[in-house]
Amino acid sequence: MKPVSLPLGCAAVLIKLLLTNAPTHAAEPFWFNTLVAHWTDYGTPEYLDFISEAKPQVAQVGFYGVTFYSVAHTKFGKGYPAHFPVEGTRECGDFFRKLNSEVHARGSRVIGHFNTTFILGDPEKRAGFFDWYHNGWDTKTFGPKPTSDPTEMLSVDAAGKLITTSSYKIGGWPEYHGCLNNPLWRACLKPMVADAIARGVDGLIANYYYRRDCMCRHCVGGFRAWLGTNYTAAQLKEQFAITDLKAHQFTEIPSWHNPKETSPYKLAALKWTQIALKAAFDDVFITHGRRLKPDLLVAQWNHLGGFNQINGDERCLLPADLWGREENYLWYSTGNAASQTDLANGDLGDGTLQLRFIRGAFGPKPFLLGKYEQTRTRATIAEGIANGGAGLGFYATYKNPAGREAMTTYFGFAAKHRDLYTGAQPAAELLLLYPRNAVHRGDVEPVARFKAIGKQLVREGYAFDIVPDDIVTEAQKNSHRMVVQTDASSNRASGGQWLSVPTLPADDQVSKWRKELTAVTRREGAPTVVASVLSQPKRRIVHLVNYNREEPPKARTMGSGPHEEKPLAVEGTTVRLSLAPGERVKSIRLLSPDAEVSTGPVGLVQRAGEAAFTVPRLLIYTVAVVELE
Repeated sequence: MKPVSLPLGCAAVLIKLLLTNAPTHAAEPFWFNTLVAHWTDYGTPEYLDFISEAKPQVAQVGFYGVTFYSVAHTKFGKGYPAHFPVEGTRECGDFFRKLNSEVHARGSRVIGHFNTTFILGDPEKRAGFFDWYHNGWDTKTFGPKPTSDPTEMLSVDAAGKLITTSSYKIGGWPEYHGCLNNPLWRACLKPMVADAIARGVDGLIANYYYRRDCMCRHCVGGFRAWLGTNYTAAQLKEQFAITDLKAHQFTEIPSWHNPKETSPYKLAALKWTQIALKAAFDDVFITHGRRLKPDLLVAQWNHLGGFNQINGDERCLLPADLWGREENYLWYSTGNAASQTDLANGDLGDGTLQLRFIRGAFGPKPFLLGKYEQTRTRATIAEGIANGGAGLGFYATYKNPAGREAMTTYFGFAAKHRDLYTGAQPAAELLLLYPRNAVHRGDVEPVARFKAIGKQLVREGYAFDIVPDDIVTEAQKNSHRMVVQTDASSNRASGGQWLSVPTLPADDQVSKWRKELTAVTRREGAPTVVASVLSQPKRRIVHLVNYNREEPPKARTMGSGPHEEKPLAVEGTTVRLSLAPGERVKSIRLLSPDAEVSTGPVGLVQRAGEAAFTVPRLLIYTVAVVELE
């Protein structure tokens, strides 16, 4: 279905027309591995020139939802977070409709940022969002207001007081928060979705997708009903000291919290929170959004960091059958957890573990990391596409000549060789299980062990896949020659070789496993080179990403921009590719977007169970295409 572009006042007509005629199923999957995201610097001709040059498959650009209606009509819209280039609700709407059309004309799809809960304004002064709600809500566009009093839609504490925060103080206002469990708030968001579609977006990514420990009647009632459905009276009494669920007075329903202070009740509240938020997302974006536009691309802007669990990660306790269900792609922000190097101490500033975890949990759909990385542009793109996901994500600093050249070159490489990425599947012989069952029990110690052993495997050069232990199948476990677990309670397969990590591993734990890991593909040579193996029919694809660089003088800093990426080449990197019984290599050729590195056919030494080849010179990213007989 082509994007619909209508005058601002026709969104209500659009809703009525599409709800009457549109099917409710999602369209065929759209796969991509190049994306740029911008919260600023998109209102100039230079931005569109960059899109024309770099040709990302997706431009994640523009602000919709609550941010738009909070500040588009104010002077504060020109600042963080949206940086609107013009002032006025209608003027901004016209600008985004034109921008989306221009991006489409350059061959990219548009995903808009959609703020779902974070309200800027003051209800008493009727400023910001509240000014728009009272005076700017156009019933011809949006239909009737859900309520005459917008504060009825907001999150409240146990005393019934509106919950406020002061993260940014935009306009000098505190921040208020819509409650996604409140049907009035969802009714407020749904016409905003229709309005964004009317402006020509191909999809929406939900931002500020939180529940702020709200104690409104909808949250209390929803949690009470969920407890009654999922626990017996005996379990409620034993686990939560709730003797009469109908009469019980809840004093808190917490969401994220310190895992050291967790309890069965807090875990239950967090699990319900995440299930409820998924239900709200499905209602607003999947059911409603796709009734308007069946091929609407939808995603959530989530946060993983360095695998923060229970105190972070919007999906940490979400049941596997809901995890990413019907979502088109996955965005996980790592913040600064994977953007600073300390090479002398083995810290590559990489997102390898996060990328492979998402890949194993999400399946063959697109995914990427929102790294707060504004310097290592090439390395960021390389690690995303090398692990079967997408590059780049946040901080696509196209105004920096070095960054623009890096994105144009690397995106061009990904486009030229897209046949090597499309449909490629994880193909390592080693499987590292992510201990999600332990997280669901409230135990994060196995996650610490997972991170430690994963970093050692990366440093020692072993290729490996990651799958959460709550969804891993017997076929997956038995198809790998070696399985590593960090949660002793994980169910093992009947066959195969297993390695367990019951305590935090010593720094050289993996080096002690050399005998057990002899049949695993590995990189020999520079410890800054990370190997990933994907497969296609009759083809194995080895991706090598080199994180070696001239680091900034000050330890653990990123640098001031792509011109300071300063990669350092490595030479003589050998890969020992493990082969299945009877499998033989026909040829190997090297590809790279980097200049002055080794490319073309490369020699190999082949014997039963292994083919070894050496990359003479590698800068940041090299792909070895292994054709099998």
